[in-house]
Amino acid sequence: MKFYNGYIPACGVFCGGCPIYTREKSPCKGAELNSSRCDKCKTFHLCCLEKEITHCFQCTDFPCVKFKRFTKRWLKYGQNFIENQKLLKAIGEVAFLNYYNGKVGD
Repeated sequence: MKFYNGYIPACGVFCGGCPIYTREKSPCKGAELNSSRCDKCKTFHLCCLEKEITHCFQCTDFPCVKFKRFTKRWLKYGQNFIENQKLLKAIGEVAFLNYYNGKVGD
């Protein structure tokens, strides 16, 4: 895991724990600097824009079938996006980033 203090995308990933962000060769720069990738995400970003919300937890259908399937694929990387969404809702974005950044180096 690496320190990350940028934008939290609609799906609720902590970029600092993403395998593409943490890889040595050609890493992602995070959702904030790689916004073109997140902005094209039909599954979550565009869905949230259409519903005029920021994160999936704000949706009346949360967690939808697409979100549950996506979450299952990411469990192997140590992030449960359903729990991430609940955490975002409970403590907000700043505390969410502080929580995960506090795990860096553990």
